[in-house]
Amino acid sequence: MKKSTVRHPSRLAPQRPVRKTRLIPRTRSQNSYRRNRVKGESRKIWLKGLAWIFGLLTLAGLCLGLVMVYHQLLTCSTFCIKDINNIEIEGAKRLSRGVVLQQANITPGISLLSIRPGRVERALAAHPWIAKAEVSRKWPHNLHVRIQERDPIALVQIGEELYYTDHQGNLFKPLSPGDPHNFPVITGLKPEQFQHPDGAVPEIVTQAFQLLEVLKKTPPPVNLENVSEVHADLERGFTLYANGLGVGLDLGFKDYSEKLQKFAQLWPVLVHKGLVAKVGRINLNYPRRALVTLKGMEENP
Repeated sequence: MKKSTVRHPSRLAPQRPVRKTRLIPRTRSQNSYRRNRVKGESRKIWLKGLAWIFGLLTLAGLCLGLVMVYHQLLTCSTFCIKDINNIEIEGAKRLSRGVVLQQANITPGISLLSIRPGRVERALAAHPWIAKAEVSRKWPHNLHVRIQERDPIALVQIGEELYYTDHQGNLFKPLSPGDPHNFPVITGLKPEQFQHPDGAVPEIVTQAFQLLEVLKKTPPPVNLENVSEVHADLERGFTLYANGLGVGLDLGFKDYSEKLQKFAQLWPVLVHKGLVAKVGRINLNYPRRALVTLKGMEENP
């Protein structure tokens, strides 16, 4: 027979099953989180867009207001040049007041606010007789214009045309009807001998200007007022032709004063001997003497 087994009661207290706790708490579903995130970003974009639109409208309104204010100032009589006496022009000697105002395109009634000094200065400097211009506004309705006119010292023959040249060796204007023409004419030079983009005046031009300065201090009959032509030759130097003299004077490239003094001593002797009408050329480019050539025997210049 099988023995019956008797079960003894357990001394351990019964325990309930322990529930596992989640390390990460339960949240909404992933799709719901994405939808809310997209909605939030869309709202921010709309708010930024509205802010930009509001800012642009504000800026446009401000610009429009400034334009209207500026227009009112332009038409305001307070800042307008009332008459021609409110425009002061300084330095105009050769050019008339009307020519300067026409070149600057300035008329009475124009507002100082509409005048750009730099633009007016460039317009004035475009005139061949104006070397430099300065324009300043004198509030509320006056304008000051200061110009520096070119100072021609001679005329230069280029081909068939005559051009004015200044102390810087610039050929700035062709001779026109009505222009002053009481200047000596420099011949024998080419246009490229007056082109100096680096600002340096070519030596042959500098020497010609030095000769003109000497002629200012020389007494007649060979002085700056009587000399009609200064011929330049790169090998032989300069030759002078004076009004009423009838002869060419060869001076070379240096010692102009001494050579002109030599001529001043020689000329009365030729006049006294009655040889003036027979003389065609006088070469003064010799130390302590002069070479007189009769007409028909002189070399070509």
